[in-house]
Amino acid sequence: MSYKYDRMKKVAATFRLRLFLPVTLESSGCQLRTKKKQYSITSWQKNSLLILIFLWVLSFAQTGIEIIDQVDKNMVSNTAEYKARMVISLGGQVREKEFIGYNEGKENAFLEFTAPARDKGTRFLKLGDEMWIYLPQVEKATKIAGHMLRQSLMGSDFSYDDMTGNEKLKEFYEIALIGTDTVMDKPCYLLELTANPPKADEEVSYYRRKLWIDKNYKFPIKEELYAKSGKLMKETTITDFKKIGERNYPTKIKMVNKLRQKTYTELNLEEVKLDIKIPDRIFTKSYLERK
Repeated sequence: MSYKYDRMKKVAATFRLRLFLPVTLESSGCQLRTKKKQYSITSWQKNSLLILIFLWVLSFAQTGIEIIDQVDKNMVSNTAEYKARMVISLGGQVREKEFIGYNEGKENAFLEFTAPARDKGTRFLKLGDEMWIYLPQVEKATKIAGHMLRQSLMGSDFSYDDMTGNEKLKEFYEIALIGTDTVMDKPCYLLELTANPPKADEEVSYYRRKLWIDKNYKFPIKEELYAKSGKLMKETTITDFKKIGERNYPTKIKMVNKLRQKTYTELNLEEVKLDIKIPDRIFTKSYLERK
């Protein structure tokens, strides 16, 4: 609200609260003289003018929730199918991994790694709040404990939660529009999100988030992810997107884990399909453990 009030004051400052109008006109041949008389605006008129200015500013300003709604419309889908390539840089060494992924709402997700050869056949299945991993050499699915979901996925800077999450942010966070900024020469809204108290420790991986939302395309060009202690944990940037239907969907994301040194992961999404029918068998343990 303070951000909108500041805008209102700036607009109000451009209006003069005293008017100068020409009231007499004297003619002498072809010469004209204009005399100005000063009029004062009454207190009631001043208040009316401020109210009109305030309503005018509000008609153009967006709230944080309205902006997040537009972000969610771009980034949260009913279903998704995609191919992905991860480039992991750790201490100067670069590794690449490829996998296919499926999402269904915020409850179900499936990942299967296809390259390199040592990772081929490694699979992950998320069903609600539970997740399993299948390793070909073990030939049996193992449940991943809840606290492990925030750990690194296959040595990358992304966690299991980062990769399989598909939730609307406004369901988990209080949202504040705190200003504007420019990132990579793009004008952005700056939002701060704080976890709702009932969800602060149980249902979110990051207690506080700062998002730089591209004003034109409505997705977070940059995001900082914080722990409850205030420590910066991760930073993400979106450097490319694809128009899919009515969505501006991110296809190139860089994640930097600030708790590790000299590390980053680039995620490239390809052949993305949204809001399609996904066979029910994919989100089952039998499909996870298939030989």
